[in-house]
Amino acid sequence: MIYSKQNIVAALDEGVLEIRPPPVDGMFDTSAVDLRLGSQFTTFTKSSPGSGIFVTIGESQAEQIAAQHGRVQEIAHDGYLELEPGDFVLGWTIESVRFPLHLAARVEGKSSIARFGISVHQTAPTIHADFEGAIRLEIANLGPFLCRLKPGTRICQLIIEELRNPATESIPSQFQGQSA
Repeated sequence: MIYSKQNIVAALDEGVLEIRPPPVDGMFDTSAVDLRLGSQFTTFTKSSPGSGIFVTIGESQAEQIAAQHGRVQEIAHDGYLELEPGDFVLGWTIESVRFPLHLAARVEGKSSIARFGISVHQTAPTIHADFEGAIRLEIANLGPFLCRLKPGTRICQLIIEELRNPATESIPSQFQGQSA
């Protein structure tokens, strides 16, 4: 079952679901809650053919590769990060979340941003039951325009779902407890 705005608000009020800082009224849709773009980004240098960095998928942890080959940038709240067509960065949500064993979520882009070619996740929309932390965004500019990412922008939305049966255990993950 997908949670409606009323279900989300009730879960937040009861402390079953946590979003910190708490969302305000304008951040809710009928069946989702918006999250805002944080100010910290990991950028990568584009490699040129024949002289690039090779990453063997499956042999390394994603965050280790990002730390080794990326550069962390902090953008002032009134500043922005320029994303050229074809650029890819990792970002964070301002909000951190905590899910119980009976709730999970999908992080989805907002159509108002996607219409400019900005994608906020590549293939990892699932926020698993029992997850706690900020949400790492995989942001790509697939469009034709130079786009500016401004901290504080409502960049994505959480679609919260109730598991038919609660998870019986927390499964260790490299992403558990992550933060900017």
